[in-house]
Amino acid sequence: MAPIALRDYQQRLLDDLRAALKVHQRVCAVMPTGAGKGQTIGAIARGAASKGRRVLVLAHRAELIEQLTGTVRAWGLETDVIAPGHMLQGQQVVVGSVQTVARRLEQLPPPDLIIQDEAHHLVAGNVWGRIIEAWPNAHLIGKTATPERLDGKGLGVEAGGYFEALVLGPSAAWLVEQGWLARPKVFSWPGARNSKLRRRMGEFDLEEAARAFGERAAIGDAVSHYRRQLHPGTAICFCCTIEHAEQMAGAFRAAGIRAAAVSGGTPAEERKRLISGLGTGEVEVLSSCMIISEGTDIPSVGGAILMRPTASLSLYLQMVGRALRPAPGKQEAVILDHVGNAHRHGLPTDEREWNLAGRRRREGVSIPIKDCPVCFCSCPSAAQVCPDCGHLFLSEERDEQRRGIQQLEGELVEVTGAARHRPKPNQQQRPRRRHPAAGCRTFEQLLEREQERGYKPGWARHVWAARQHNKANSSTL
Repeated sequence: MAPIALRDYQQRLLDDLRAALKVHQRVCAVMPTGAGKGQTIGAIARGAASKGRRVLVLAHRAELIEQLTGTVRAWGLETDVIAPGHMLQGQQVVVGSVQTVARRLEQLPPPDLIIQDEAHHLVAGNVWGRIIEAWPNAHLIGKTATPERLDGKGLGVEAGGYFEALVLGPSAAWLVEQGWLARPKVFSWPGARNSKLRRRMGEFDLEEAARAFGERAAIGDAVSHYRRQLHPGTAICFCCTIEHAEQMAGAFRAAGIRAAAVSGGTPAEERKRLISGLGTGEVEVLSSCMIISEGTDIPSVGGAILMRPTASLSLYLQMVGRALRPAPGKQEAVILDHVGNAHRHGLPTDEREWNLAGRRRREGVSIPIKDCPVCFCSCPSAAQVCPDCGHLFLSEERDEQRRGIQQLEGELVEVTGAARHRPKPNQQQRPRRRHPAAGCRTFEQLLEREQERGYKPGWARHVWAARQHNKANSSTL
């Protein structure tokens, strides 16, 4: 079997991990989604096994167990699998389901090294934590793209976690620049960042969110945006509930788009077939309820459709990361964010300072971005040219951005960055620049304005669709 060649940044991460493990017993390694986390796990397992150590690789879903087992075997290692329907054969490397391992702790030989996939789930007291505590002498390596819990709390010992040190791989921005990830183009809805949805345990109430973003008007908007921005590319649509996922898939099918829904209740073989269908084009849109937001090795898709709002930076990055895998002919990944996640958490390529302490939750803070008035593309506040249509941002537009991002009647706009500033009462303001569509009351008038000013074809359709969506959505939000 030909040896697997690691990329340079993967090898550097392994070298940094080895250095950290000489000082610390439990280390968390960070790599963005799509950077090749599985291959580094295989390399770590082979290195430890070659020194005669017992290795336990942990994951939490059937797809991940199968995926990691295949990866470890590709590195020339025979493995046992600890999962329903499997028997131990005494192999040195074991890939195990967290739930099954926790039930069989007394039957398993103590590992020398535990490799924890999706380590942001590891918290003292939960099922993951009980496994770590059962073998206190084992070294622990956690792998994750987002080294904090879904509630923003840290993974370090002082924050109630287990890790003593953090090893950082390359940033998502660097991987995009080097061509290892597709460049994300994010279209979001600024108005959704001020959503009044209830929260439970720090996260949005998903039942309420499904009602708010799952009405017919919102679904129709998702379908039309997919047709304009993504089709014929494939997409994953992230939904709030199982019913919401089925509802979304039905709306896409009604529009003639090959769509299906998956959830935890979908049989494993059916889930596998549908996910594979994204790679063949058999499935154009796959709607999901908490089944492919992390870990699952899916084919490269054209983009992601976010219909699930989240207060968690970690979950947001896991969702958008599913679309960043590169592929021949794929220059960018389109993120259609219908629920304002990008305005809550920023762009996928924003630099983030990870640490084991976690971060304080900042309520009501929007990420500074600005939106192109011509094509509605969102981009960083410092951008001088729209990355989508080439529009030059004028000084008047920058002034308007400093006063606050304008909600364009429910239309998704591409995300870019400007600090939000609202003038105090009685504070003198400069005259506001009128919106390009001001005074146009009919679709025909919008078409005339498009031709008069030389706007990009489709501008009138974008504005008109936004107005209709806003009217339909005003009673929902």
